[in-house]
Amino acid sequence: MRKFTGSVLALAVTGLLAAVPAPAMAATGVMATYQGKSINLAHSWEDAAVCAEFAAGDVRCFRTPQEFTAATGERGIGAVGDCKNTWVCLWENVDHTGRRLQWNEAGTKKLADWGFRDKASSAALHRIQGGATLVNYLTARPDQKAYLRAGGIYSDFRQFDWNDKTDELQVG
Repeated sequence: MRKFTGSVLALAVTGLLAAVPAPAMAATGVMATYQGKSINLAHSWEDAAVCAEFAAGDVRCFRTPQEFTAATGERGIGAVGDCKNTWVCLWENVDHTGRRLQWNEAGTKKLADWGFRDKASSAALHRIQGGATLVNYLTARPDQKAYLRAGGIYSDFRQFDWNDKTDELQVG
């Protein structure tokens, strides 16, 4: 009898849990405009090569660096030169190649929300003041930090053991 009661109780609890709707999960990710639609960067960049935060809430992505240049009028000489004055830029690959993510706004940028966690391999900070801090979240240890100076060009994060380790960027 005891076994039967336990089974019925388990079924009753399971039935109650199934009847309770799951709580709504908070949406995460940064929303960006790309080719006339809104995309969530945490889920996909689609085929964008450059995503940039122009101001708080104004994030736009472009299929190529040339499309970014055409839209902004900011002309660089390619690669690191495409990160113009006042911007902080991260590249997915060393030597300022691959997808590029950039900010013109100060603040803390959780790179998972941008679809770029543990992907940064090079950077440029084309600003007079206000560098940036790379943060690597570590379980059961203090977070690691690397400081990037204003005006700094960093072509290879492997030189200071930070390749593909950045979880957060703090833009000064």
